[in-house]
Amino acid sequence: MTKKEENLEDEEKIKQEKTKEETLTPDKNDENKKTSEKTDEKENEPKSIVTLSQEDYDGIKKQMAKVINDYKDLERDLENFRKRSREEVESAKSQGVIKALESIFPALDSFKKAKSIIKDEKSLEGVRLIEKSLMEALKKLGVKKIECVGKKFDPNLHNAVLSLDTKDVKSGYVVEEIEAGYEMEGKVVRFSQVVVAK
Repeated sequence: MTKKEENLEDEEKIKQEKTKEETLTPDKNDENKKTSEKTDEKENEPKSIVTLSQEDYDGIKKQMAKVINDYKDLERDLENFRKRSREEVESAKSQGVIKALESIFPALDSFKKAKSIIKDEKSLEGVRLIEKSLMEALKKLGVKKIECVGKKFDPNLHNAVLSLDTKDVKSGYVVEEIEAGYEMEGKVVRFSQVVVAK
């Protein structure tokens, strides 16, 4: 055999082997087609439905009800916390005002003493104006004087210091105010010290 014939024979063998390999190894495009076909098949398949027993369903229902109740409890707790916080802030403000008032009350008592001592009309008018402006400032804070003279004695507003036999005032009524009492937003801050008729 000549070399030329040998080369031809070799080339023929190589061609045959390639053909065998192509037959045995599928084309990549073919693989992609098959994969997409499988995906399409899965998408077109009806979705599987999970079936629960009545016991499982009831258990899930109970768990959901518990989660909802827990959420509502947390919501209530949060609202109660907010409410308590607001009340504490308001209480702290009121306590601060009351502490300040306790320092001011003796000065207010001094106005009464000053008015009984001062004889000069101009000086007396000045004291009255100062007292009036101070009372207006207290009124803006919600503080007002408790009226008591001529009123029926009320232990929720008045503190009886003395009792007096008198025919001018009915028994159980306030004859005289020794120290003025004050209330703030309907609460007594300082009780009126009074003399009550027997």
